[in-house]
Amino acid sequence: MDNVVEVRLNGVKYAYWQQVSIHTSIDDLATSVDLGLTTTGDDNHIKLDANSVAQIYLNNLLISTVRADILTRNVDADSHTVRFSARSLARELIDCQYSITLKKMMLGEIVKRICTLFKVPLNAPKTTPLVPDFSMQAESPANAILNAARAGNVLIYSLPDGGLKIAEPDNNAPVATLVLGDNIKSYAVTDEYRLRFSEYYVKSFDYAANTSRKGVMIDAGLSYFRPMHIVADRHGNALGALQRRAELERNRRLARAHRIELTLVGWGHETAGNWQPWQINTQVRVVIPTENIDSVMLIGDLHFSQDDKQGTLTHMTVMHRNAFVGIAEQSKKKSAAKRKAKKVVKYDQSNLE
Repeated sequence: MDNVVEVRLNGVKYAYWQQVSIHTSIDDLATSVDLGLTTTGDDNHIKLDANSVAQIYLNNLLISTVRADILTRNVDADSHTVRFSARSLARELIDCQYSITLKKMMLGEIVKRICTLFKVPLNAPKTTPLVPDFSMQAESPANAILNAARAGNVLIYSLPDGGLKIAEPDNNAPVATLVLGDNIKSYAVTDEYRLRFSEYYVKSFDYAANTSRKGVMIDAGLSYFRPMHIVADRHGNALGALQRRAELERNRRLARAHRIELTLVGWGHETAGNWQPWQINTQVRVVIPTENIDSVMLIGDLHFSQDDKQGTLTHMTVMHRNAFVGIAEQSKKKSAAKRKAKKVVKYDQSNLE
């Protein structure tokens, strides 16, 4: 495997990059790309402008479709350095501020409406959670979309075509087994206690019913008072949505607070004889005997890198899948007393292990 990164623009290929950094995360809507090249020649001009769309390939497989953020050329008597920084097409949803109000639409329909405006491709299932009231007022579409997705217990993340995918956490068989000393070059186990809170309290006000609502979850692993109070958006103020938002907030913080970061040689794996780059929201089996770890875990964060010192590496963050799974929809047949009893749920980190 040659491990080649190419920028393809209007049929022209720009390859042989000496510094490569490509980052994608299950919590971000845009993939970021940073490339660098230094030569003694002067013909390193990438023919793009503010409207250009380029494709990034790893070993001839599309990894992202981007617009340039920054293109810098440094020239002196002996060298010519080019640095190319870009993000996938969904960057517009992050950078821009926009206003829109939509009512009684499914999440997929809402995201499709916004993505169509910004010319961002969308891959969504036919059925997605209903959002009774979705509103943005001069704010980032990314924040509103992510909040609505969390209330609906689904993920939204970037795809190679530059667009977005709405999906549940992957529950398929592991795509590969990663073993310390075999394909795991090094690892880090991180416990970041500051990310955790004793109580997650998501509150809102239902103006139609003239009543306040709340969802509460408890992290029983903390014995001291450390609250996190959140005012929900209008599109996530139903009781079930508030409760799911509270659980997802707690679970994701638990996932980040206890995570495993792996360094692997190369950028992908073999599947049925074909090479594939690692992808977020896929599962891998992680085996680290020295830590008594042998678990199937979800890839939540990926960073591909290459330079003349470290070579070609993948920096991967894995977490347990159930850290991204919230509460299932409550049955309407359940009594109000049963629903009330489930408002406050204690939780311990051992549930994720």
